[in-house]
Amino acid sequence: TGAGSGLGRLFALEFARRRALLVLWDINTQSNEETAGMVRHIYREMAEEAAASPAVAGDGEKDALPHCNLQVYTYTCDVGKRENVYSTAERVRKEVGEVSVLVNNAGVVSGHHLLECPDELIERTMMVNCHAHFWVT
Repeated sequence: TGAGSGLGRLFALEFARRRALLVLWDINTQSNEETAGMVRHIYREMAEEAAASPAVAGDGEKDALPHCNLQVYTYTCDVGKRENVYSTAERVRKEVGEVSVLVNNAGVVSGHHLLECPDELIERTMMVNCHAHFWVT
């Protein structure tokens, strides 16, 4: 979750380098697709490197993992809305399968002092930074 920017994007790129099949969620469709484009670029580079230097059997055997069908899936989801989480999770189960590792990263950072926050921002912060962790998990 939160794959469209910041730490979520960095996590996605690192998992891509480790040859993970990725399911990216973010509330911002455009930034989530930008992350997916970066992931696809990493996948292409790895495929080109693997094609250019195939593993050598015997004493010269490489330590690299085999290249497999690496994919990235994107979903627009507001994790602060329980029903949106549940419906998106169901789509993921149908379209991708079960998720084995969850990086539940989405978060709201207001940058305001508590007494300066409007009620709506406090509620949104609690929904995304607290409740969403239960719903997504």
